Amino acid sequence: MRDLKTIISIFILFVMASCSQSNSRPETALDTGRGFIRASLDGDFKSAESLLLNNEENIQFFDSYKRYYNNMSPELKMNYKKASYEILQLSETNDSTTIINYANSYMKKPMEIKVVRVNNEWWIDFKYTSAGDDTSN
Repeated sequence: MRDLKTIISIFILFVMASCSQSNSRPETALDTGRGFIRASLDGDFKSAESLLLNNEENIQFFDSYKRYYNNMSPELKMNYKKASYEILQLSETNDSTTIINYANSYMKKPMEIKVVRVNNEWWIDFKYTSAGDDTSN
């Protein structure tokens, strides 16, 4: 009986640790950027939005991106999901702003995202990313 209690206790601790880790925010600009890039390539909008700086302009641009992604063919979506990405350059413009230049293996086109620190948390400033993005091609 005592062994069963020990096993159950360890299991509960493991589950609690897993849950708390999965809900934690990235601690660096690079980790935030990587999480956003991967979630965007995968079409995992819930994860991507959790990293998005919450303001009206960012939400509008991101909603536009979601519509664009959702209208893609299944084959094109799969190509993005299969794609890897490479960080080409990391530019820390100051202590609260980082620009990440990256390319994915499918498009092979350099792109940038801006990561900003607000209240000691890193967020994606999507309006910066979208301002130079031409999704009409």
